[in-house]
Amino acid sequence: MNAKLNTVGASSSSCTTDPTPERLLKLKTGKNGAAKLKTVGASSSSWTTDPTPEWLLKLMTEKNGAELKKIIEKELSVTDVSRVHDRLSMPCSNIIDLEFLSPMEQRIIEEEDEGKKHMTRVDAKLVVKLVDSDVLKEFDVNLRRCNMHKTRGNHSFVYSLIRWKQVVEDEGCGLKKSDKIRLWSFHSDGKLYFALATLSPPPPPPSSDSGDSKPEEMISALVIDDKSNDDLPPN
Repeated sequence: MNAKLNTVGASSSSCTTDPTPERLLKLKTGKNGAAKLKTVGASSSSWTTDPTPEWLLKLMTEKNGAELKKIIEKELSVTDVSRVHDRLSMPCSNIIDLEFLSPMEQRIIEEEDEGKKHMTRVDAKLVVKLVDSDVLKEFDVNLRRCNMHKTRGNHSFVYSLIRWKQVVEDEGCGLKKSDKIRLWSFHSDGKLYFALATLSPPPPPPSSDSGDSKPEEMISALVIDDKSNDDLPPN
């Protein structure tokens, strides 16, 4: 058995989800009445057509990896970089390919026992490409899924990478609020791997001093900025 089963005490911080628009998450009911998730991927984005980066292809070759999946592209929230929360939140509604787990890992994830107030988790590796570098750093993490009960009997699932604080605190990773990241998954010798990269920020807008302003716009700006007569009494 490659995936290990662990039980840990549930905490509200681990299951906290960032507010996201409600999407259709299809559910099917097992024999025991437990809700199970049926695959419904997130809507397509430009990432779905982007080629796999060279560093990730090289990593998979070194690890003899297979089953590469695109998981999520997101902007890091305040709680994502909070050392208190210690988790990266991944709402199922935002995940591109929900079929990234092996059958064994899927069974482990679905063995949540709310009556005993614990959740199962899957051990995994996280490989982070350091910012502005070809260096890769590897971390031990866990994957957990929370079943967020909604009104009218609906369910909303949120995956979380826990033991995440070590990644946030690593200076080489350089993660901070509002950073946009991409996360992939693959398997190597039956082990679940995640790979993470930070996207480069967009170029700054052109400077207003570029000289491209129209003459009337420049005159208007001069009039607005000229406050030398503000203190004069009215006529």
